[in-house]
Amino acid sequence: MNDWIYRLISKKKEISRHITKVEFDIGLFIVSIWLVEKDGHFFMIDTGMKKMVTYLLKMYFPDIEIEGVFLTHGHSDHVGGVARLLELHPRMPIYIDNRELPYLLKEKPYPRRKNLEKVKFDAGLLRNLQDEGAQETLARAGLTPLWTPGHSPGHTCYFHEEDKVLIAGDLLTTNRRGALRPPMTTYTADMSEALTTAQNLLQAYPQALLSVCHGGEVRNALDELEKADWYKNKET
Repeated sequence: MNDWIYRLISKKKEISRHITKVEFDIGLFIVSIWLVEKDGHFFMIDTGMKKMVTYLLKMYFPDIEIEGVFLTHGHSDHVGGVARLLELHPRMPIYIDNRELPYLLKEKPYPRRKNLEKVKFDAGLLRNLQDEGAQETLARAGLTPLWTPGHSPGHTCYFHEEDKVLIAGDLLTTNRRGALRPPMTTYTADMSEALTTAQNLLQAYPQALLSVCHGGEVRNALDELEKADWYKNKET
């Protein structure tokens, strides 16, 4: 995809004091990448699809150095930029929950999927979100990882304590009007677990701003979730 197309479909949003989100509207849905800044240091959450991350760094953040990348999970619209980042910076630390690794290493397909994930990088280069180096990098970024299974086995959200923001990956989505929606059914491993996880997380962080990959930001997300017809009518 050429730069002029990315220019048409991308939007940079300052969602809080320390967090910037770049959204790429590809028509069917929005794909997002987050940048977190702390004391002049920059960290990335998710990498989008294909060359989105290259465009983001060139057009929106040309003068920064990314010190670490945290992935919410291993689906291709979240890890599509990893190959490019490793090409540019082979030693860049990129972290993911180790429960995602069997799928990225192509040992088995994600639950409810027939095909193996199309991974265009050496997943063995990814680092374990549970290791000591990850904890140090998370602390420098001001982020707390929260295991949120359901959409995928190792799906992880990241809470920014100072800004009170939940960077939530595919925990939930929103529609074009900003109304809260469930995660995409086709790509969700266990919808019942995903919705239970979402409710539990929002109950634990009721004042946090929710920021999702496929959509926008939602305030009072717990209230929005619990009053939504699709949530009240979910299978029990």
